[in-house]
Amino acid sequence: MKLHIEFCEKWNYDPEFDRVSKIINKNFPSINVIGNETPPRSGAFEITIHGKIVYSKFSTNKFPNRKILKQILNS
Repeated sequence: MKLHIEFCEKWNYDPEFDRVSKIINKNFPSINVIGNETPPRSGAFEITIHGKIVYSKFSTNKFPNRKILKQILNS
């Protein structure tokens, strides 16, 4: 399965992308994490699976933690 993460480079969200990617790869090794296939929007940190946004920092105003990631990926 492919999981896409759009993350804002302007606001240096790269470390959050790395952190989230490591959590996903450790707990779900069969998931292929892909970052920014197109230029990201300012302030974006959105996780998309099969074309559906499953997590959005725009909605939550925070980055996903380990618990939230596991909930998203186990559902």
